[in-house]
Amino acid sequence: KTSEDLVRRRDLYITVMRWGAEMAGMGPDALAASGVVSARMDKELGTSYTEAVEDYRKHLKETDPAITGAITDVKGNRGMRPSAQVQHQDFYVRVVDRQKDGIVVRGAKMHISMTPTTNEIIVSPCRAHREEDKDYAVVFATPVNAEGITLLTSPPYYPETGEEAEWNWPASGRYGGVSECLIVFDDVFVPWNRVFMCGEWQFTRDQAWMFGVFHRLFGTCHKVVSTEQAAGLAALMAEYNGIDRYPHVQEKLAWLAMHAQLVDVLSKAGCENPDLFPDIGLAAPNLMYTNIAKYIFANDQHETSKLVADITGGIATTAFSYKDWMNPEERPYLEKFLAGKDGIPTEHRLRAVRLVKDMIGHGHDGAFIHTEGSLAAQKMAIYAGANWDRYKAIAKRTAGIPGWKE
Repeated sequence: KTSEDLVRRRDLYITVMRWGAEMAGMGPDALAASGVVSARMDKELGTSYTEAVEDYRKHLKETDPAITGAITDVKGNRGMRPSAQVQHQDFYVRVVDRQKDGIVVRGAKMHISMTPTTNEIIVSPCRAHREEDKDYAVVFATPVNAEGITLLTSPPYYPETGEEAEWNWPASGRYGGVSECLIVFDDVFVPWNRVFMCGEWQFTRDQAWMFGVFHRLFGTCHKVVSTEQAAGLAALMAEYNGIDRYPHVQEKLAWLAMHAQLVDVLSKAGCENPDLFPDIGLAAPNLMYTNIAKYIFANDQHETSKLVADITGGIATTAFSYKDWMNPEERPYLEKFLAGKDGIPTEHRLRAVRLVKDMIGHGHDGAFIHTEGSLAAQKMAIYAGANWDRYKAIAKRTAGIPGWKE
């Protein structure tokens, strides 16, 4: 409801992530978006979706299930709207039956992280729909094990487990990694008290937009931690390699530090200067600050990885594994020849190298760029949210063109 609430939300996310834990932010963000949009629908249309949202929120507080948000539809032909798809009508999740006790839904959602480790899903549109696509204008919550739901889960990034996984993949291996999921809804029944939108197509834009803002706040929290980690790891490798005093290395480290600080400041500014909705008594992260923070991080992800890899050296690619280190025949050679700066244990250097390999390999560059929305999605939001009238008025005033006061 306030900037203080958003700051606390941000602090909670960052604290969990700094401890190295993964969390499914999609669920809380989908719920937050539904809180705002349901209030708007109730106010304008006389619906009672807020009651359903708050009933579900109460259920979450009482039972404490793990939740995720399923937003991205599989889409099929991207050049066709949902109801105009030729092969079939299920590329987007839709309502196929409205009954006295609830609705029946069909379709699929893609790229839904951590679904097998969650208990419930909040399903929400990924785009604005037109009236002819009103059956696709649906938001609801359902248990993951509801009849008719099938999970097709991709394998984690690595086959190792336990201590071997933690050595080889220090960040992603600590808690089992993140698996991605295709969720199939094959005539799933959802009771009305878990339905937060059904047919109100004119509010799908608001729903997708609001989820994007909340989830990009989550994304910037993740990236605050990631950029700090990248800067610290690069500094550590510079020290371990004995090159931390060279000006060209310090220049790279300075860029990484500036980048981390910029993402942090913009992310926090998005909470301290929220978009307020006094008519419904709610607040959301500042659209401009939050999208700019996410864009800056994602757009510079390759540069971040390049600098960390450059400072680390080629060993980031050829790093030895846990099995090599634990092999009594190999270990003496590794201890002797893979040492760096004197006084630094070889094991410390190799553990840092494995973290570099974990951070810049396994497709993380691509994941960091596309999670919480592509670069194009941030540009669209920033363009739409910019105060162009104000910018043009400033230009008119400076140029001496009349009409700037309007």
